[in-house]
Amino acid sequence: MRHLRLPADPMIALAVTLVALTLWRFLAAWDAALELSVDEAQYFLWSLNPAWGYYSKPPMIAWTIATARTLCGESELCIRAPALVLFALTSGLIALIGKQLFNERIAFSSALAFATLFLTSFYSWAMTTDSLLLFFWTAALYGFLRAITRNAWRDWMVTGVAVGLGLLSKYTMSLFLLCAFAVLLIDHRRLLSSPRPWCAALVALLFLAPNLAWNAQHGFATLRHTAEISQLDRQLFRPASLLAFLLAQFGVMGPLMFPAFLGAASDKTVWRDARLRLCVLFSLPVLVLFVTLAFLTRAHANWAAPAYVGATLLAVAWLLQHARKRWYVAAIALNLLLAGGLYHWHRLAPALGMPLSAETDPFHKLRGWKEAGRHLAAQMQTAGCHAVATADRGSLVALAYYARRALGAPVAAYAYNPDGRVQNHFELTADLGKSVFSCALLIGSHDPMRLTGEFAKVEPLPPLPLPTGAAPVWRVEGFLGYRP
Repeated sequence: MRHLRLPADPMIALAVTLVALTLWRFLAAWDAALELSVDEAQYFLWSLNPAWGYYSKPPMIAWTIATARTLCGESELCIRAPALVLFALTSGLIALIGKQLFNERIAFSSALAFATLFLTSFYSWAMTTDSLLLFFWTAALYGFLRAITRNAWRDWMVTGVAVGLGLLSKYTMSLFLLCAFAVLLIDHRRLLSSPRPWCAALVALLFLAPNLAWNAQHGFATLRHTAEISQLDRQLFRPASLLAFLLAQFGVMGPLMFPAFLGAASDKTVWRDARLRLCVLFSLPVLVLFVTLAFLTRAHANWAAPAYVGATLLAVAWLLQHARKRWYVAAIALNLLLAGGLYHWHRLAPALGMPLSAETDPFHKLRGWKEAGRHLAAQMQTAGCHAVATADRGSLVALAYYARRALGAPVAAYAYNPDGRVQNHFELTADLGKSVFSCALLIGSHDPMRLTGEFAKVEPLPPLPLPTGAAPVWRVEGFLGYRP
C-alpha cells in the first residue's frame, strides 16, 4: 500500500479522466437545467458592454462571457461553459507543477485530487470570478516555479502576464505577489537582486493599469466595493463568523482532504523540504489571512480558494510520502460522492420521497426566473417597450436576461434609483434618471402619486409573477426627474 499504481502514461490517463469529469459535469448540468444566478445574469449583462471595469469586479469575467456568447450563444450552459473548461485546465496545470516539484505519481494524484475537490465540483457549475482566478493563479505558479528554477526572462514574463490577467479577474490575485515574495525571501534571496522578478511584477501592474484608470474615472467604485464587503468598519471580533468559515473549509476542500492539508502544514519536517515549503507558502498565508478576516468581521467560504492550489499539492504529496494511500483514496471517493449528490439531487430527492421545495432543493433560488422573463417579454410586446427598470438589482438582471431570451431581442436594463445611492453597476452606469428611453416597464411597488410626478405618462399593467411573489408593473414615459 506504499505506492499508487500509475497508468502506463499518467498524463494521457489524466487527460482522459479530466475530459470524462468535464463531460459528466456538463451532462449533469444539462439535466438539472438550472437558471442563471443573480450574479451570473449580471455578468452576462456586463458582457454586452465590454469595459475595463465594473462596479463590483474587474473586467475579465465579462470579457470571458462575451467570448463564450460569441462562440456558442446566450444559453445558460454556454455562459457557464468557460468554468467547466477552466477547471479542467487548472487541474492540468497542477499536474505540471506536481511533476516539476515532485514526480509523476504526485503530479497525477494532485491533479485528480484538485479536479474532485468540492470547490471544483461546485464552481464548475457556475460562471464566477473564482474559475478565472484559480486558472491564472495556477498558471502564474507554474511560471514562477520555472522562473526560480531557470531564471529565464521568458518564464518571468509569463509569470507577470498570468498575474496581470489574474488581477483583471479578481483582486485576490494580489496575494500571489506576497506569496511569491515570501518564497524568494526565504529560499531564493539572490533572485531579489535580479531585475527579472521586479520586471515581472511591473508587467502584472501594467495589465491592471487600465482597470485602475477606469476606477479613477468612476470614483474607485470597485475598490470601494471590495473594501465595503469586508465590513472592516463594523463590529470587530466575531467568533461565530470564524467558526462558520473554518467549518466551511471542510466543505470547500473536502471532509478528508482539508484535515490532510492541516496535518501537512503542521508537520515540522514539511518545512525542511523546499518543495513542500513552497506549497505551504502559497497556501497557508492565504488561508490565515481570511481566517483572520473572518474573526475580525466576516469572510465568505470561497474567498480563500487560491490557497487550495498549493494546499492540494501539499496534502497529496504529504499523504503519499507517508504511505497514506487509503486516506487519499477515501478523500477522492468522498468528494466524488458529495459532487454526485449535489449534481443529481433533483433526481435523488423525489426517489427518496422528498419532493423538491425551498427547504429540500439547494438550487431553489435558480428556478422561476425564466417563466417570469417570458411573462415580462409578453408585456413588453404588448406595451411596445424593450426596457425594464427596477430598484432591485437581482430582479433587474434576471428579468432582463430572461426577457431577452424570450424576445430574441435586446432588452435595456435600468436602475430606478430615486435616493441616488450607488450600490451596483446599474446605479453607476444605467440610472433611469440619467438615461434616454422612449418607454420602460418599471417593476415594483411604488406610490402612484410619486410616479406621476416623476414621469409624463404612467400606466399600470397586470402584476408580474416573480419567484419572490407578484410585483406591480408600470409603463412609464417621459422622465421628469426624481422627486425628493
